Amino acid sequence: MLTENGDVVYNSTQDIYGFQFGISGSTLSGASGGAAADSGFQTSVGESTVLGFSFTGSYISAGTGVLVSLSFN
Repeated sequence: MLTENGDVVYNSTQDIYGFQFGISGSTLSGASGGAAADSGFQTSVGESTVLGFSFTGSYISAGTGVLVSLSFN
């Protein structure tokens, strides 16, 4: 779910070890912060795709919160 300010909110009953999702209608310029940053995830964006993962095997614990904040061109 994307809120008005660019935050992607998650609600998961399972731990998150990585994510990938697409955005339509806008061109992405970046993704940062949120639980992804708190867990040491690397984030990468293309024009409409967001990818998040950990090189160290860390994960985002099950629950709810801001997954990542997006910025747009």
